[in-house]
Amino acid sequence: MRSRTAHRFGTAARGLATVLAAAIALYAISYLVFREKVFPPNLAASFRARPWGIYPHALFGSIALALGSVQFWRNLPYSHPAFHRALGKVYVVAAIITGSAGLYMSFFAYGGVVTWLGFAFLAVCVLTTTAIAYQKIRRRNVDSHRRWMLRSYALIFAAVTLRIELPILISVFRAFDPAYAIVAWLCWVPNLALAEVYIRLRTVGKPVAAASPEYV
Repeated sequence: MRSRTAHRFGTAARGLATVLAAAIALYAISYLVFREKVFPPNLAASFRARPWGIYPHALFGSIALALGSVQFWRNLPYSHPAFHRALGKVYVVAAIITGSAGLYMSFFAYGGVVTWLGFAFLAVCVLTTTAIAYQKIRRRNVDSHRRWMLRSYALIFAAVTLRIELPILISVFRAFDPAYAIVAWLCWVPNLALAEVYIRLRTVGKPVAAASPEYV
């Protein structure tokens, strides 16, 4: 009964994450379609001044966000290994590009040094975890690859948590500036912490699986 409940909870969580990821990915794409019409007022000036930063960030961020959620569907790596592998390669490229663009944009982040550091660390962590995940699968270390890819996607999922948390913080502080400074950290640090807890719980007492060439 407990395993069945856990399975249902996991399925529901993956489904919710996929829906939220798709919704925010479409919102990011709207930056490319409607451009300045959908820019947040406080950030519009910075976005207009750096289109080569914000548009690649929005485009490839939406791709990484959408594809990453699909990669965690149950049994996809085993039932469709070639499809999983192809999506993984696209995800890695998209995550690296969006992380790079995000790092560039962080230097001009609205709100000062606290905001700048929050988004800069997020970008560096995206680049680092994604690169390590790719390196692990190239070495056929499947278990380690999964763990690092989960960390990478938890960071990419900051695009979702930011847009949930920011309106709440604005309503609490009744101002954009402090809310934005806090969300620059709050949108990704808890995500990464939860991913780490999940990884630890899943790996306690679990034997290391043999590497599989179908992932390479």
